[in-house]
Amino acid sequence: MRIAYFDCFAGISGNMVLGAFLDAGMPLSRLEEGLEALELPGWRLAVKKGQKMGITGTHVQVIPTRHEHAHRHFQVIVEIIDRSSLPPEVKKRAQRIFHALAVAEGQVHGVPVEQVHFHEVGAVDSIIDIVGAALCLEWLKAERHMASPVHLGSGFVQTSHGRLPVPAPATALLLQGLPAYGSEVVGELTTPTGAAILKCTVDAAGPWPPMQVEQIGYGLGDRDFPVPNALRLVIGTLPEEGVAVGVDRDEVEVIEANLDDMNPEFFPYVSEQLFRAGALDVFLTPVIMKKGRPGYMITLLTEREKAPACVKVMLRQTSTLGVRQYKAGRTKLRRSWQEVEIDGVPVRVKIGCWGEEVVNLAPEYEDCAKAAVATGRPLKEIYDVARQKAIAKLAVSNS
Repeated sequence: MRIAYFDCFAGISGNMVLGAFLDAGMPLSRLEEGLEALELPGWRLAVKKGQKMGITGTHVQVIPTRHEHAHRHFQVIVEIIDRSSLPPEVKKRAQRIFHALAVAEGQVHGVPVEQVHFHEVGAVDSIIDIVGAALCLEWLKAERHMASPVHLGSGFVQTSHGRLPVPAPATALLLQGLPAYGSEVVGELTTPTGAAILKCTVDAAGPWPPMQVEQIGYGLGDRDFPVPNALRLVIGTLPEEGVAVGVDRDEVEVIEANLDDMNPEFFPYVSEQLFRAGALDVFLTPVIMKKGRPGYMITLLTEREKAPACVKVMLRQTSTLGVRQYKAGRTKLRRSWQEVEIDGVPVRVKIGCWGEEVVNLAPEYEDCAKAAVATGRPLKEIYDVARQKAIAKLAVSNS
């Protein structure tokens, strides 16, 4: 399951969200193309790499290209989004974020949502930030969204309503239900826009969850603080329920057929042809067929792209008139190889790890057989010596 984790150690704002997604791989051209669908004139994006206290990330700024009246009612913004050619899911998400902002602003100022008159958040840069965030989230298509406790900062912030405490009243309302904390850092670290994006996106909050990390992006803020002013976006994969971290998961194609009328002498040849076609494993299972006849089920595992070639072998080389196919998930130890020498003969040993812990060692049979013939030593002895040598090599490399 794909997850996006918002690590808000220095708070969150709209432009930090855009920067984090771009830094994590969102194509700038795709973001700009999506924003142009708004048909909202008077802006351009300025995107550049930068650093905050040694952390490299991406800074995004919406540059006005003409003077505009920044005050817009909630319904006007909804109409701007509605009449655009944005994808439906992007429209819904962006309007949901603006609605959350309107509810919070209305509660602070004591007016209905329909009468909320946006000031800062009605400006073109906030519209671009929110719609841009919706585009980024649609691009990622994560199934889970989580956030760390949100850093707020402290002190006061200057707004069109005057000096307000940090967090701003609308920000505080939007963060209801999410863990947040203040600090000695003076300044507004979390903006209403950033808080609204979190409120309408995350489904859980807490410490960094167990995941397989795939990509990390840093979105840089405008100001400098005693902490790195950046939002860290971590993209990864959560383990499926019941599957521990430290193992690998993949999916294979299973192809099988029941046979009761094929010469059993053909099975080794058929297996060889299936391996050549791309089978990962081939095995036979005794079964009782209809009318009580004994038979075999031949089963193979293969990667999806190799399945057609394996089906062709099954239909051409066996007596079956058809095969069954289905997908199966696999949970696997992480694998590597260790090579040892026994009396000058190389023997490969397969290593299976659960995370960093070695839980399985399997000498390669073909190598052991060659070593047994070359040295004249018993196969079982070669097998045991190969395991012992592999364990000793691993102990040295890990010390």
